[in-house]
Amino acid sequence: MESTGKHSGDCHIFEICAKIEAQTAELYHYYSELFHENPDAAQLWHKTAIEEENHLRQFELADRLYRKADFALAVDTDRAERVCHKLGALLSHVRQQPPDLETALVRAIEMEESLADLHVESVVRFTDGSIQKIFRAMMSFDQEHVQSLKRFLAIITLARTDMTG
Repeated sequence: MESTGKHSGDCHIFEICAKIEAQTAELYHYYSELFHENPDAAQLWHKTAIEEENHLRQFELADRLYRKADFALAVDTDRAERVCHKLGALLSHVRQQPPDLETALVRAIEMEESLADLHVESVVRFTDGSIQKIFRAMMSFDQEHVQSLKRFLAIITLARTDMTG
């Protein structure tokens, strides 16, 4: 689904996606506290939470820019709202039933991969190429956190396997 121009409801997608980023950051900050006994895990979760907060700021910037630039939306607003609601439920769930570190990593990687189309460079396409380049550059800088989660999962999985035989 792609809509173009400046419709009154278009800016709502920026608010929804910013809330998704805020909820994801909140989840990762929670994991940083939950796994504080493992300094490497706590640091990784904290760093990842900060990166999600950077994504939030990108949506805030897009929200300010959209009033002055033509753009096309390339995401289903209803899907974004459903994701936002599910993330809220996930936050409540993990606070009531905290996962172990491996489960948290596996689920975070799955979540990140399924939400890739809700990052700012995928949600909106500005017709001004220089504005679009800014968002692409910010996103390429931020893409590392999923790989960091995968590397850490591999390390703890290997360590567990080595210990059990």
